[in-house]
Amino acid sequence: MTTQPEATPTDGQASQHTKPLRELAALVLLGATAVVLFVAVLNLIPTGEFEGFTDRARDSFDNFVNLGTIGLPFLAVLLANHVQPVLSRAKLITMVALIEYAVMAFFGVIFGLFIGVVKIADDSVFNALKAFLGRTATLAVLAVAAYALVRVGRALYWVPKPKPQPGMYGAPQYGQQPGYPQGYPQQQPGYPQQQPGYPPAGYGQPTAAYPQAYGQGQPASPYGAPPQPPQATQAVPPPAEPPAEPGQQTQLINPASQFPSAGFPPPPPGLGDDPTRPVQR
Repeated sequence: MTTQPEATPTDGQASQHTKPLRELAALVLLGATAVVLFVAVLNLIPTGEFEGFTDRARDSFDNFVNLGTIGLPFLAVLLANHVQPVLSRAKLITMVALIEYAVMAFFGVIFGLFIGVVKIADDSVFNALKAFLGRTATLAVLAVAAYALVRVGRALYWVPKPKPQPGMYGAPQYGQQPGYPQGYPQQQPGYPQQQPGYPPAGYGQPTAAYPQAYGQGQPASPYGAPPQPPQATQAVPPPAEPPAEPGQQTQLINPASQFPSAGFPPPPPGLGDDPTRPVQR
């Protein structure tokens, strides 16, 4: 009669049952540490008539700082961050553990180390020296654990934002004036801007139909050169028209009184124009 070999459990099978409990275990570890610290604070309150605050503080160091209160928050952070996948509340667990370490350090140094050792020295200096050495060693363990959690938090959750480098979007590059985005031409000095109401001359439009107004269309002088006198505008004489035939009605029209087209000033009268010139209809 043969017996079949029993199946040995593997790591993958065991993790299927323990990984869902990681978040609950981490929260319980932090909660237990918080309760221990709260009870340690309550122990500082004198309860008897012959007990003082310093008497309570002398023996309070071990209530705040011990291997249990140091190891439980550290183990909670390891379960939340170092086992894959990372828990959704890993950042919260890390912050709570650091807060508990800060409470331990405050009460352990102020009440347990300074006040407690001084109170012990009143009775025996040798006992005070032993208490000082033992408590300093425990505080060193707390400092190493807190430093490790700070490094984990800074690496995973508190990453500083990088400063914008020159050449990136929104930062002016070398040789570019601020206020003008890259890719758009800048206004050159010495050239006047186009006046509103004067559309640019399109393709096929006559440019000599009307003389230019005084001061328009003249290129600006270079910087530092003396200003040039404005050039005289040359009027274009109207083409000769045949004499009016008898029976056609004539009307005297002053060219200067005509309404100009949109965007152009009224033309000044030419040198050889006659205001009483007959116009054929």
